[in-house]
Amino acid sequence: MIIGGLVSCKTDQKERTEVNALKVTVQKAVSVDKVSQYQFSGKVKADDKLILSTKAIGQVEKVYVDKGENVTKGQLLLKIRSKDILSKKASAQASLREAKSVLKNTEKDYQRTQRLYDKGSATQKELDDISTARESDQARVESIGQSIVELDELLSYSNLKAPIDGFVSQKFVNEGTMATPGSPLIALESLDQLKIEISVPEFEIGLFTEGDPVQVEIDAIKEKSLTGSVDRIITSSAFSGSQYQVLIVLKGDSKGMKPGMFARVSLLKNKESKTIVPRKAIVQRGQLSGLYTVNQQGEAMLRWVRLGKEFPEGIEVLSGLKNGEQYIMTSESKLTEGVKVEITKSI
Repeated sequence: MIIGGLVSCKTDQKERTEVNALKVTVQKAVSVDKVSQYQFSGKVKADDKLILSTKAIGQVEKVYVDKGENVTKGQLLLKIRSKDILSKKASAQASLREAKSVLKNTEKDYQRTQRLYDKGSATQKELDDISTARESDQARVESIGQSIVELDELLSYSNLKAPIDGFVSQKFVNEGTMATPGSPLIALESLDQLKIEISVPEFEIGLFTEGDPVQVEIDAIKEKSLTGSVDRIITSSAFSGSQYQVLIVLKGDSKGMKPGMFARVSLLKNKESKTIVPRKAIVQRGQLSGLYTVNQQGEAMLRWVRLGKEFPEGIEVLSGLKNGEQYIMTSESKLTEGVKVEITKSI
């Protein structure tokens, strides 16, 4: 009777414990391979930028383009008043005609003297003198001709034409402005190859190597998913303090993008194995973070953990939870330390 009573009491206690146990689902902690994402900001820029100037001196007579306007190679952009050069060219052309006429007469005299010399009717000195005169006249014709070529080149600088297809990014002069040799007149940028220039702090420049793939977001063209790669790393920070410049070349169609647009560049690096748990499994107590596990006695136990980066599928656990350990994902009511639990599902 005594033994039967003890067995009956233990059975009743077990049934009461099972009835009072909270039903929970648990999940095993597993490692996931993740890459670290580093984000940098920058701007779209043209890879080919030209500052056009002139060798001519004169007043800007006409500007045919405005800032932001697209241009084609060979298109006339600007004209400088060139009356002085035209006057010099006209004078040189007149001198050339005169020099050619003199050379023509000298050539006739040379031919006549050569025939007389062959017959013995002219001396060697007479032949030498006319030969020297002919060479001098030929040199004068060549010199004036070269002067005209140089004046034509100056005239070409008076009519400034686009050397590339692109657009006008800056206009430094207006009609009536005095143009001088070497002074900037118009800046052109090409749209054939657009790049993104980002600034990188010195402690992160070591992350980059040429050819690294990147993801690009541009607010002005949100509907596009853009990719690119690291094209060039400018290792000198002489002009930007502790910031370095990295150039990103875009892949695929860059239609719709223009230089100056703001861009965000994401670099994925350093593949690591990380323990990720769903955010809803984390319990916050002030500034402390933890999650519930199940001990050997079948009780809920709050374990403090140190958290890392957050990812779309959950949050990284840096310490406090090992791979393979179970943690409680859901419960039928609020969990407390030491409460009995019943595992109904294990993921």
